[in-house]
Amino acid sequence: MQRLSIIRWQQTQGKYVGILQDIQHFNPDTLKPRSVGDMATVLVGDLLGSYQKEWYCITFSKEEIECEEARERALAILEKENVLRAAGKPSLGAS
Repeated sequence: MQRLSIIRWQQTQGKYVGILQDIQHFNPDTLKPRSVGDMATVLVGDLLGSYQKEWYCITFSKEEIECEEARERALAILEKENVLRAAGKPSLGAS
């Protein structure tokens, strides 16, 4: 699995969304939400041409958190996930 980082931020009507990869890399029918704690949810799906699960984005509800705090929490969660991946341990987003 690759090291995760946010490539861009978006805002929807109710969420702050940190995009981790281009949506075109995923089979769209496989994207499912997974709670990773700290008020965050990730969308996890199969990469095209494989059954490898990967994170597409990380989201936070605007009702629960401010934008800057969402960014800080996202970076902390991604760092924790990257440490787990480097150590070969299960993902925070594993079901």
